[in-house]
Parts: sequence; structure tokens; C-alpha cells
Amino acid sequence: MSLVTLQLLDFLEFVIIGIIISIIFDFFRAYRSARKTNNFMVLIQDIIYFFLVTIIIVFSIINILDSNLRGYIFFAIILGILVYISILSRFFLKIYDMFFKTISFTIELLLLPLKLFLQIIKKIYKFFEKYIKKCCKKFLYVLSFICRKFLNIKFLNIKFKRRG
Repeated sequence: MSLVTLQLLDFLEFVIIGIIISIIFDFFRAYRSARKTNNFMVLIQDIIYFFLVTIIIVFSIINILDSNLRGYIFFAIILGILVYISILSRFFLKIYDMFFKTISFTIELLLLPLKLFLQIIKKIYKFFEKYIKKCCKKFLYVLSFICRKFLNIKFLNIKFKRRG
């Protein structure tokens, strides 16, 4: 193969790498739109994206170009990003949106028994709440009385209203 043909193939491979980088970017973008993320999580995601892109580009330069840095690879990556944004981005965003909705639905479905169990526990607690509070009050009153009278400890300065 001629040198021009090899460089053209390298150029096309880096266009594909630009498309891959954009696919990863849209994944993070779709995740952010599917879930509300705070600024700290956005920062962490940006750092993860930066490291992923750096690793992809460096390993591509090492493997494809045998560690020879060519000027046209940056143009090829930018061209790949532009091709992806203009042609494929909407399609991948719909796929990612469907993916995150499916994951969210599955997690909700798996957590449904736990939510039901917690609601039952909450109802039982609400039913017995006044009895539990009354029992705890009496226990604390007895504990305070024992500490004041027998142990002469004053740090449990709990005052209770006596109902007549």
C-alpha cells in the first residue's frame, strides 16, 4: 500500500474515534437529563469523561500511528465529532433515553416489595405510636428517678409532667 493510502486509512480511523468520543459524550448527556444531578456529580462525570477520552486518544495514537503524532488526526477527530452531531446524535439520544427509562423502571420494580414492606411498618408504627411514646416516657421517668435517688447523678435532668 502506498503512503497516501495508509494515511487516508489512519484519517478514517480517527474520524471513527471522534464518533466514539461523541457517543460517550451523549451517554453522559443522556444520563444527566434522565436523572437530576448536582454540580458535584457533573464535575465527577466530566472528570471521568476527560480520562476516558484521553485514554482512547492516547492508545489510538500509540496503536494506529505507532506513536507518531500527525497534525491531521485532530482534524479527523473534530470531523468525526461533527459528523456524529449532525447525523447520529438524535438517534443515540433516543436509544440512551429508552435505556435509562428501562433501567429506572427495572429498579423501581425490584424495589417495590421493599417499599411495600416499609409502608406496612410505617402503618404499624403509626397505629402503636402513642403507646410507644407513653412506654418510652415512663421508662425515661423511672430511669431518671433511679439516677437521682439511688445514684445521685444529676446529668439526666429530665422533667416530666405528671398527669393527675
